[in-house]
Amino acid sequence: MGAYIVRRLIQAAFVIVSVVTVVFFLIRVSGDPASLGVSLEENRTQEEIEAEYQRVKKQLGLDRHILIQYVLFWGRAARGEFGYSFRYSIPATQLIIDRLPNSLRLGLLAAAIGVVAGLPLGIIAALNRGSVLDNLATGISVFGIVVPQFWLAIMLIILFSVNLGWLPTSGTGSWKHIILPALTLSTGLVATVARISRSGMLEALSQDYIRTAMAKGLSQRLVIFRHALRNGSISVITVVVSSLPHLLGTVVVVEVVFAWPGVGNLMAQAVAARDYPVLFLDVLLFGTITVLIFLIMDLVYAMVDPRIRHS
Repeated sequence: MGAYIVRRLIQAAFVIVSVVTVVFFLIRVSGDPASLGVSLEENRTQEEIEAEYQRVKKQLGLDRHILIQYVLFWGRAARGEFGYSFRYSIPATQLIIDRLPNSLRLGLLAAAIGVVAGLPLGIIAALNRGSVLDNLATGISVFGIVVPQFWLAIMLIILFSVNLGWLPTSGTGSWKHIILPALTLSTGLVATVARISRSGMLEALSQDYIRTAMAKGLSQRLVIFRHALRNGSISVITVVVSSLPHLLGTVVVVEVVFAWPGVGNLMAQAVAARDYPVLFLDVLLFGTITVLIFLIMDLVYAMVDPRIRHS
């Protein structure tokens, strides 16, 4: 088991380093952030513009060879230093710390909605297999999986903010501001949980111990919620945990549409402004969380099934 853990930790570290490295070199071919910090007023001469450009480039540390920049980046990262934001002129770490609680609130609420709404939907569909309720639940699940979340976000804004005036369109400040972003973000998880819980319940209801419990005279409600649901929800837990990285990916789109001040929106702004320090820290954060989630799942599976760690 110890060797398996070490091997998986090395693989996880390699994945994180690879992701950051790819982003590091790709972002540099997208443009020069130093040019964004140069004033292009009409009364300035070309020499003045070039002198300011070289000054900004040196100030940002972009005057060195790209390989030297890469080595210096990992040297600073090893010390927990990710530089200052080109756009806000404050430490990139501070920006992430300020925005991270908003993204966590949004993600946790979306995950809670996904479980609370998706689990009953799947149970109802399983208990009414082949009925109108089953077809309706299946249709909702398919819709939740295939609908683009940016389109859904716009439709929700038009309906609940523009037409009905019930909820704010964007920003933060009160509990009403988080409702539409959380609903949009949870759509895919609701559909996935409903589909998996339906399959799990159908499999559990077909087992011999369920028929035995029914034959003993136990009530249907007791059999369903104490026996079938407990065994059928194991796969749901796995799906919810494995869906968390997907939430991290979609949170960028949702936060941008609703102008939610989280790390996803910050990442989109960093890409547009070529704000390297913030972008690298965002990628490192998202990549680390994703890798850790799957690493924990792998370790749990290895503890449960010895065949995995010996494979």
